[in-house]
Amino acid sequence: MEQHSTKALTPEQKRERVEAKALIRAENQRGSRSKRASFNGTEGKLRIGHQIEGYHLHIFNDEPGRIDQALNVGYEFVSPDEVGGTAVNVVSRNTDIGDKVRFMVGTNGNNEPLYAYLMKIRQEFYDEDQEVLQAKNDQVDEAIRGGRLTGDGHTTEGFYKPREGIKMSRG
Repeated sequence: MEQHSTKALTPEQKRERVEAKALIRAENQRGSRSKRASFNGTEGKLRIGHQIEGYHLHIFNDEPGRIDQALNVGYEFVSPDEVGGTAVNVVSRNTDIGDKVRFMVGTNGNNEPLYAYLMKIRQEFYDEDQEVLQAKNDQVDEAIRGGRLTGDGHTTEGFYKPREGIKMSRG
């Protein structure tokens, strides 16, 4: 395997690297090599292999007020039994005394363990929340198309605006 140095790559080295990656992709598409997992930050580190029928799952960090907020809007804690028990995805160290699924995700400001809890919300509530969020996003998009900075009527006066205007296409 080629070692990477701190020196910049020459255009030829860059081209060789791109060609090598293209070859690997072509081999993967032909099925001659199994797809390997990446370790580049594009895959989530916390993953639950099971879904719960009729619910959306979310992992919340146990930061001040965050879990209470989630509970107040309809989220509930998930027990290990609901996601395959301790043998599949949830190991015993990832449950707490109250039988909630949790993960150690780092440390807090006091250098103590920071946990995140697996929670669920009814799918219909989640879908309603997503519709509200999308409506806000649509409002901002429309404001941008109309030359306003935000959906609340602020104009772009005083901000940089290209001579040809702001163009946005829907994809």
